[in-house]
Amino acid sequence: MKRAIGVFLIAQALLTYLTINTIYTPSTTSIVDRNTGVTTVSYSYPWVYWLSFIGLGIVLILGTYLVFAKVKKQIFN
Repeated sequence: MKRAIGVFLIAQALLTYLTINTIYTPSTTSIVDRNTGVTTVSYSYPWVYWLSFIGLGIVLILGTYLVFAKVKKQIFN
C-alpha cells in the first residue's frame, strides 16, 4: 500500500510540474544600452511559482521515501 501511494505521489508531482511549467509565463523586462546596442532581457516569475515548486519537491521526496521504504513484518506471539 505504501508503494502504491508513493508511485501516485511521484506521478502527481511530475505531472503538476509539467502543468505549472506550461501555464506560468514569466514577465520579461528588456533594457537596451544606447551606447553599445546590447539588449538585456530579464525574466521574473511570481512567488507562487517558486512556492509551488518547493511543495512539489517535498511531495516528490515523500513519494520516493514511500516507494523505497521497507515493510516491517509483525511477529505474533
